[in-house]
Amino acid sequence: MITVLQAFLMAAGVAFLVLGAVLIGGWLVFRSKAAPGEGFLRTPKGQVFTISEAEGAPDEVDQTVNERSKEFLNNLLGGK
Repeated sequence: MITVLQAFLMAAGVAFLVLGAVLIGGWLVFRSKAAPGEGFLRTPKGQVFTISEAEGAPDEVDQTVNERSKEFLNNLLGGK
């Protein structure tokens, strides 16, 4: 007969194997879809796109936003 301790140890072993399989599967999927420089458990470092507070007329603010947006999209799309 199986004791309660043996049943608990077997359940813990199965849970450990399942968790390991899930982590390995997640890592394999990540490696197949990851961008260069991206980490599995870390956040990639890079520049943040922000539009600073522009002082002046609304036209100047719109022009600043348009310029920064074009620059961001150019970087995002790789110059296409």
